[in-house]
Amino acid sequence: MDLDLIIPTYNRAHLLRDCLESIALATRPKDLNVNVVVVDNNSTDNTKQIVQSFAGRGNLVIRYIFVGRPGKSAALNDALAQTDGELVGLIDDDEQLDPAWFEVAYREFSAAGIDFIGGPYVPNWECAAPDWLPATYPGAIGIVLRPERVAFSHEYVGMLMGGNAIIRRSTLKKVLPYPEQLGKIGKKIRSGEDEVIYHRLLDINARGVVVPDLVIRHWIPAARLTKNYFRRWVIGRGISIGWQLRTRGFAQSGLLGIPRYKFGASIRAIGPMLAAGSGQERFTAQLTILDCFATLYGRHFYMEEAEQE
Repeated sequence: MDLDLIIPTYNRAHLLRDCLESIALATRPKDLNVNVVVVDNNSTDNTKQIVQSFAGRGNLVIRYIFVGRPGKSAALNDALAQTDGELVGLIDDDEQLDPAWFEVAYREFSAAGIDFIGGPYVPNWECAAPDWLPATYPGAIGIVLRPERVAFSHEYVGMLMGGNAIIRRSTLKKVLPYPEQLGKIGKKIRSGEDEVIYHRLLDINARGVVVPDLVIRHWIPAARLTKNYFRRWVIGRGISIGWQLRTRGFAQSGLLGIPRYKFGASIRAIGPMLAAGSGQERFTAQLTILDCFATLYGRHFYMEEAEQE
């Protein structure tokens, strides 16, 4: 069984080093051939040198690919076109593998009937979380706790996150490419590329499972624990969701082309935002309103903006 572990990266060599260190130390089953593919998305730091320093370490097979076209989605599309392993593993450069990650992957795909799996993101904090941290936006800093084994489905509350996923290549090929208007592009916060692929997988009836012991530890730097970062993330996510609604539509009752509940949530958030409640309540209400307006922008204008860039 062959697994291509693809890691897109952009100017985070210091984090990539820890990521590769965790891969080198993880246990690899003898019948699982692992090829690590680092996709450098136009970095200007010493990313290439870091990758080269791990070549051959602990029998680690590692490959460096440079993609000058900006964006995580572009990096993934190019890397997938240049690899051919039976399984495609996807993690991010700010993550560290649990030592048993490859063993879990081999166990799951040795059984019949699995097309893709995803697991939890355990937080690796640089500093203590602030008291205003919104409980309703864990995705902003990459916390995904999945304690139960359950099938992915349209009814499942959640999705396959691209920072901890493994997909059969034969299945993944049916739902490519990643949308290059979405995903992180340089310093611009965008998301949604994983969500698009996930919904395409469900639409072709691919069989996926949440695997609680497929664990990665996700670095949460102090720089992300700011209100400004959360605002930028919520706006970027809202724009990405709006773009998806424009391109694929949705079955719910809507208003101005987006789900009606977003307007209701925004109206209900006005009171808590203005009231003298806790800092967490006020800030969460503010983010709810920003999310609605960003989704409207993405639904009606973002595609035109992306086409002009």
